[in-house]
Amino acid sequence: MLQGKVIIVTGAAQGMGRATAALCAARGASVVLADLDGEGVAAAADEISRSGGSALARLTDVTVEADVQALVDTAVETFGTVTGLHNNAYAVHPGAAGDLVSTSLEAWEWTIRTCLTSQFLCCRAVIPHMLEAGGGAIVNVSSGNGLSGSTGAAAYGAAKAGTVLLTKYITTQYGKRGVRCNTVVPGWTIETGWTRHEGDEPTPEQRELFDRALADVCMDRLAIPTDIAPVVAFLVSDEAAYVQGATIEVNGGLLAHMPGAAGSPTAAPIAG
Repeated sequence: MLQGKVIIVTGAAQGMGRATAALCAARGASVVLADLDGEGVAAAADEISRSGGSALARLTDVTVEADVQALVDTAVETFGTVTGLHNNAYAVHPGAAGDLVSTSLEAWEWTIRTCLTSQFLCCRAVIPHMLEAGGGAIVNVSSGNGLSGSTGAAAYGAAKAGTVLLTKYITTQYGKRGVRCNTVVPGWTIETGWTRHEGDEPTPEQRELFDRALADVCMDRLAIPTDIAPVVAFLVSDEAAYVQGATIEVNGGLLAHMPGAAGSPTAAPIAG
């Protein structure tokens, strides 16, 4: 399904990025895994190679223009081109996790740069190669925070809202020249980022958080990285040839309901 594709995946050392890179490689793509976690991304690439896939690891800070350009240059030098990009890397500054008034300018700008500017840098670096190759596919990652407000993390929400519009601008400017760009919106996804846990069971604090999160989705479990990866793998494939500029929620219906309404039908009055 992905034979001949060369796909860069950022944030690929663990979680959704790692699962996506592994699946794309299993489907025939050559994958370039990028992350700030050099040891983790090397292990992820090695795992793919030992399974018979084609993978290259690259220690990369996607907020640094020179690092991003070196990542893309290495991919082209190794595999000849770049036909796919999964902009998955993100992080939130601890000082930007609270309410807006308590968010410092430094924390705001750090979060915007990490979550949005990084995607701009990666897109800008790969698009010329996609145009030269006659086309390509980009999948940017947003968040429910980018589609709805929340009690905290306004910088993260603003960045992820920007991702949705960045996708549409790329679609508008380069779609007729063969570049497709779409956004995926994961929701509560365990076994990734700060929801990881050591051992077989989450901590009591994580379990409490997961139970609260489960109440918000219209499913009987929270997502895991391998729930997200197939959607991304589809979007970078030729099977998605007419999917363009879309915002696709892969979040178990997190945003499908009125607040507090995820669950069994009741006789509650209709909101006006």
